[in-house]
Amino acid sequence: MELTVRDKRWIVVVGLIGVGVSACYASGGESDYPLPYVRRDASVLGRIELADPSTRSTAVEADDRTITIEVDWSGCDYKPDLVARESADKVTLLLKRRDASGPDVGCEDGGIAQLKAVLHQPLGTRTLADAVTGKPVPYTHIQRQPTTG
Repeated sequence: MELTVRDKRWIVVVGLIGVGVSACYASGGESDYPLPYVRRDASVLGRIELADPSTRSTAVEADDRTITIEVDWSGCDYKPDLVARESADKVTLLLKRRDASGPDVGCEDGGIAQLKAVLHQPLGTRTLADAVTGKPVPYTHIQRQPTTG
């Protein structure tokens, strides 16, 4: 059986699509992040605006294991991730940023995001600190109302 010119074109098109998809997966497959970015660690204290009424300070939920924090980020960042590292006497919080700024990138307005981290052990009497500065992170315990369904 001989392939027609049309069949050969379809094979080429499908092959090119396959190469493109493979290239996306080979580059990390970060489809949620359309622009290239640089990973950077950031201070939690530098991102929570405790004096700004549009954000809330850090909260530890009643189970003493869930840390909730609202942070702001610039338009050249993607929404950061909150990372909690635990030791016997301290829990440190770190923001993992993805900075997409560059010479040919127009930055839009950023945003405010509510981030959560769940501890392996309850916070208890351990200190909650910023991983970058080492300074204490202020927090309040909140009691979640049980949901009935």
